[in-house]
Amino acid sequence: KTILESRITSMPWPAVHILIANEFLNSSSKKFDRKKFIIGTSFPDIRYPAKLDRGQTHFSQPTVQEILSEDGFKAGLLFHSLVDSLWNIEFHHQAYLKTQIPHNPAMMHTLKILQDVFVYNRLDNWEETAGYFKETIPEEEQYGSPKSMVKRWHQVISSYLSKSPQFEDINMLEMSLPIELVEEIRSYYQTYH
Repeated sequence: KTILESRITSMPWPAVHILIANEFLNSSSKKFDRKKFIIGTSFPDIRYPAKLDRGQTHFSQPTVQEILSEDGFKAGLLFHSLVDSLWNIEFHHQAYLKTQIPHNPAMMHTLKILQDVFVYNRLDNWEETAGYFKETIPEEEQYGSPKSMVKRWHQVISSYLSKSPQFEDINMLEMSLPIELVEEIRSYYQTYH
């Protein structure tokens, strides 16, 4: 099964978003600028450390046709929102999952991390993909995040993607979440990994 055909168990973290984006790019009849599309599909979650309103970086139920009508970065940005929307539909159909694990913010974040751990080896070009984040692109400056935050986001994402996800990667959540929540995520990760 491809990632698109799998039953998604938690809203994606960066590696899963990129894996799904790669599958889309490889199967799309339209040829996008891969680097800009990948940066675009990774960009929306900058909202957490930048403290932006979700509406500044996410779009309400975009369609594949809308994505295909855009270029590079904007298409990737819309694709991120489409993947998130599909996850919400899928996750709410996973009633059995809600009875098997705690249903709280710490566990939801833990599931995101564990998803990336589980699927990371499905892509061979992580080094190239991490390299996309060595520099920012002008399109990122249009969504309300200071340039310094965009640069920091790129550093974090590049570092994260450059190796298989690890326990220490939870530290990046300290950029945007209360330390008590991060500690709870660490505890869940150790329990369920």
